[in-house]
Amino acid sequence: MILPLFKHELRFCLFPTFIIAAVVILYTCVIIGMYDPKLGESLALMRDAMPELFAAFGMADQGTTLLEFVVNYLYGFLLVVLPLVLVAVLASRLVVRHIERGSISYLLAQPIGRTRLMLSQAGVLAFCLVLLMVVLTAFELVAAQAMFPGELAVSDLVAVNAAMFCLLLFLSGACWAGACALPNVTAARWAGVALCSLFVLVQMLSGVGDELSWLADVTPLALFDPLGVASGETGALAGAAALGISGAAFFALGTAAFSRRDLSM
Repeated sequence: MILPLFKHELRFCLFPTFIIAAVVILYTCVIIGMYDPKLGESLALMRDAMPELFAAFGMADQGTTLLEFVVNYLYGFLLVVLPLVLVAVLASRLVVRHIERGSISYLLAQPIGRTRLMLSQAGVLAFCLVLLMVVLTAFELVAAQAMFPGELAVSDLVAVNAAMFCLLLFLSGACWAGACALPNVTAARWAGVALCSLFVLVQMLSGVGDELSWLADVTPLALFDPLGVASGETGALAGAAALGISGAAFFALGTAAFSRRDLSM
């Protein structure tokens, strides 16, 4: 890793990270505040009136505990889509923008290898994701303790967010591989994002009706089972590990592909 480059890029990437973190925290506090039996009855009536819509956004089951409530209303859609927006912005900023503007030539002119260069850039993306999850976890715990003391187990929430990070690592790895490997700037910027968005859309369609329920098992998102991870289920833990390992592999493949690219400046 090249520390000066890491610090330089991180300064530009912290702003979008904090913007997404602020939006995520806002939704999190609202959702936690909605954990109320009376309001839960109203939500149940809405869910019964529009079951397909609630199922599409991963909100089919309200749950009986605060953790189940938060997971069902946040982790099925919002905490996938919003960080995916951040990943798209950062991957473009760290890789595609340098190639598009030609500034990559200045970086490559330094006495550093391409692999070290891209590892530094990938380190910025990974750091921003870790920062996002740490901030999210802290605010979830603070909000839960302030509104419903003792209702949310710290260890369970940390396990859920660790699995969430593995999913984000997979999604960001797919975007990173596309940004590094594809020669066309437009394709490099959007191919990985489009693929990840397709995964999300297919997952949403799987909840619309019984005829499409089989779609839930055809995307990598099926490996993400936060409540199973919190319960210590072997399959859920293995799924989260598979997502994390696959994400790291995508980062490695993207970096290797960039190291062998013919860049015309």
